[in-house]
Amino acid sequence: MLFYNEHWETMPQDQLKEVQLEKFKKQVKRIYGNAFYKNRFDEIGVTPDDIKNWEDIKKAPYTFKKDLRENYPLGLMSGNWDEVVRIHMTSGTTGVPTPMIYTKNDLDVWAECMARNFVAGGLKKSDIVQQAHGYGLFTGGFGFHYGLERVGAKVIPTSSGGTERQLRLMQEWSTTVFTGTPSYAAYIAEIAIERGIDPVKDLKLRLGFHGGEPCSDELRQRIDERLGYKAHGGGMRVCYGLTEVGGPIGMDCESINGIHLWGDHFLLEVLDPETLEDVEAGKPGELVITNLSFEAMPILRYRTGDRVIVSFDTCECGRTHPRIIRFLGRVDDMLLVSGTNVFPSQVEYVLLQHPELSENWQLVVGDNKGLHTLKVEVEPVQGVQIDNTFVAQVEKELHSYLEITCKVDLKPIGALSRFEGKAIRVRDERE
Repeated sequence: MLFYNEHWETMPQDQLKEVQLEKFKKQVKRIYGNAFYKNRFDEIGVTPDDIKNWEDIKKAPYTFKKDLRENYPLGLMSGNWDEVVRIHMTSGTTGVPTPMIYTKNDLDVWAECMARNFVAGGLKKSDIVQQAHGYGLFTGGFGFHYGLERVGAKVIPTSSGGTERQLRLMQEWSTTVFTGTPSYAAYIAEIAIERGIDPVKDLKLRLGFHGGEPCSDELRQRIDERLGYKAHGGGMRVCYGLTEVGGPIGMDCESINGIHLWGDHFLLEVLDPETLEDVEAGKPGELVITNLSFEAMPILRYRTGDRVIVSFDTCECGRTHPRIIRFLGRVDDMLLVSGTNVFPSQVEYVLLQHPELSENWQLVVGDNKGLHTLKVEVEPVQGVQIDNTFVAQVEKELHSYLEITCKVDLKPIGALSRFEGKAIRVRDERE
């Protein structure tokens, strides 16, 4: 097993906690110079001098997504504006954008973390990588790009889209690694087969690093098989990250034993969202993250809204840092339908248990005379005939899993939209 920075990646956990505490105290002092954070500390009667030991971390206030939006663009900057060299943000399609700004040090930290991720996932200098995460305001493209270059791989910066060109380049350059959203990877595989390209025989892809949206184990398995990752001795790696704490920051290692997050740069807490107490090991809770090394916009105890199970045990790969071993969905993705909480990831789990159904699906929430309705539009796999009995069985499984009625609307192949970036899985037609 190779390492990018073995000293830090395998640091004993007691030493790692000492590093985290010292960095946390330093960040609190830096943040206290920001008017917003100072006011939040003053409201609870805490000063930086009150943070002395590990337990005192709990005294520090939380940060929420609305804080970044309400203080847009620079209200949460704690560094020196003259040292800022990069600005990223979310698209803002659902409201005010969520920004993140970076100094050169911040970009170096980010690239270091991503380089560790790629090496842990099996990337080699000899690999030829098509980097199809979008470049621009979105953090994914640049986060992946600079991590790949830091390792020394050969990067083809295709960005997202241009599917025909992506396939042509894969053949011409014997591409071995592909990056992009999971839904785009599935789409690439679909188009390849339509064009008579057999990914196993005609392409040399062995690794896929995919992020930017949730991905079920079932979708991962399909991508592994259809793009030839498994056949060529590798596999798909899932990435995790948020703009609010810096961008993509964590990834699977070759052991596929959870998504590693680098504790020397990010402090993770897993809390009960109601009591805000630490959850027991192996139990689900809300992920809370502090970016310990960022200078321009350090974010303290960010409430991600992500429901996860985290392991703090040493991975079989030898890395000692915490791992997300189960991702249960984002609160932001949750739909309230007739009083029932529904996560799109639950729907995908049920659908992809059936090899007769494709990964092209969309959940539609409607309103019928004041009553909410739920249906899933899904396409069959090419060449498969599906009858009403099969549809009724899937509806029964959805009802059992979601605890709410969900109709299945079978669509002709090609009827649903394909996505070259993040897939839009929900269409809410309620007033």
